[in-house]
Amino acid sequence: MLCPSASRPSHKSAFPKARHNNMQGSPQEKPIRTDGRAADVSVFKGLADDTRLRLLRLLFREELNVQELASILEMGQPRVSRHLGVLRNARLVQDRREGTRVFYTLAPLSDEMGGVSAYIESLGKSEHPDLEGLGEALRRRVNDAQSFADCKAEHWDEIGRLLHNSSASLLAMARLAPTGIRIADLGTGTGLMLPFLSAMADHVYAIDHSARMLERARERCRELGIDNVTFVQRRIEALSDHLPPCDALLLHFVLHQVARPQACLKQAVQFLAPGGRLVVVDRVQHEDEKVTTTFGSLWLGFAEEQLQKWLGRAGLMDSRWYPLAGIDRSVDPHLDIFVACGSKPSATE
Repeated sequence: MLCPSASRPSHKSAFPKARHNNMQGSPQEKPIRTDGRAADVSVFKGLADDTRLRLLRLLFREELNVQELASILEMGQPRVSRHLGVLRNARLVQDRREGTRVFYTLAPLSDEMGGVSAYIESLGKSEHPDLEGLGEALRRRVNDAQSFADCKAEHWDEIGRLLHNSSASLLAMARLAPTGIRIADLGTGTGLMLPFLSAMADHVYAIDHSARMLERARERCRELGIDNVTFVQRRIEALSDHLPPCDALLLHFVLHQVARPQACLKQAVQFLAPGGRLVVVDRVQHEDEKVTTTFGSLWLGFAEEQLQKWLGRAGLMDSRWYPLAGIDRSVDPHLDIFVACGSKPSATE
């Protein structure tokens, strides 16, 4: 067994047979026979230098770029790059490019390289003066990030809009929900919300009265490989027994198209399991009558007091109203949107 203090391993060491990883650009050295076992000459070459052992020790602990490694080792970048090239050819390290910088990390080794892997692990866990330089390099990363954040804080909302993605935010929120729940998307339309709801729930029921809308929703799920959605063609007010008790019900820009919203909410709550929540997303009351032809709206949005009263009459408790104004500045300021929700009492209440 090799030990961290060894500077040059012997070809008589009992290394198991090396398996080539066939990394692109890596030369395929022919294995030689030593004591009846195959050993890759490039591996021994990679380990037979103190500088390369220092590199392996550092890369065992952290992925580092060439500039950082050169700073820690106090060597020129060309010299460090040559040593890294030897290690890469031996398939002991691998690299990735990030803009003009190249980062290195240890390459995964096969089970047949167990002896080499154990040696590199013992090397990486050993103490060495280079580790102080490693700590300084990592602190420099943190300080650079903090300095950048401090400098950009005043303008970050504007800059952040270049990165912010509503779909990513929705998917992130979906992953925060407890697992194992069942959700119904009432009035799913073309299934815009199904990618997020399917990530949140064990099963989703997509309800819509339009066959053509449901077909588009099915296509969306097929394209995205979503397989935990059941499609039901029914009006919300006529669901009858077509929907089992659900942990959550969603009415996403649907209520304004319903002839009798209050009756619709009462009907929907029947399919809500005790302790479950109903969520409504829609427009705040407005005067834009063009929505009747654009969106098929029967209602020009809803007022907070009106909707809260309907939720209470439907048997929901702890109703909340969250106006979107001021939260998402990318939204048209004339398009006031709200999120409202309420909970069905649990069996113990």
